[in-house]
Amino acid sequence: MSAIPLTRVRPDPTTTDLRAAFGRAASSAWVITGSGERGPVGFTAISIVSVSLAPPLVSFNISKSSSSLVTIAHTGRAALHLLGEDQLPLAERFARDRAQRFVDDDVWHFDDHGLPAIRGVASRLVTRIHDLVDAGDSFVAIARVEHATTSTRRPLVHHAGSYAALSPQTPLTAPNGA
Repeated sequence: MSAIPLTRVRPDPTTTDLRAAFGRAASSAWVITGSGERGPVGFTAISIVSVSLAPPLVSFNISKSSSSLVTIAHTGRAALHLLGEDQLPLAERFARDRAQRFVDDDVWHFDDHGLPAIRGVASRLVTRIHDLVDAGDSFVAIARVEHATTSTRRPLVHHAGSYAALSPQTPLTAPNGA
């Protein structure tokens, strides 16, 4: 196997350099929702990470300029929705104008926890914020999973600045991990 050369080397990377570097990693597309006195809030995220199985913890980044930050920080609750491969319009909607995020009642409803629930997702986690860690222009939210639901739906994936469905090709490893 021959080495693939890096296209650019910089000692002090710019924001553009970092976006390009981080964009090389494929990530799943999530919508994070919450609700408070001003109603439902939500945003698209690609930074969900499993932190621990015992206790069940996940983390996600939330920008300090996010319109959802105050509500999620104040209530300490968030629902994390892994979008299905056909839910690109939702990823785009929740990444844009907050006034349009909850306009379609056929797409979401309030769940038993009082959180906005998006219908038809691949997975959904109901969480309680465990900690908010100051991290530059964002906070890293560490959240304890209180409830999880999954389906067999294939996820929507984000890579190199755009969204795609997973290829239905054969996995690179055997199903048992051998």
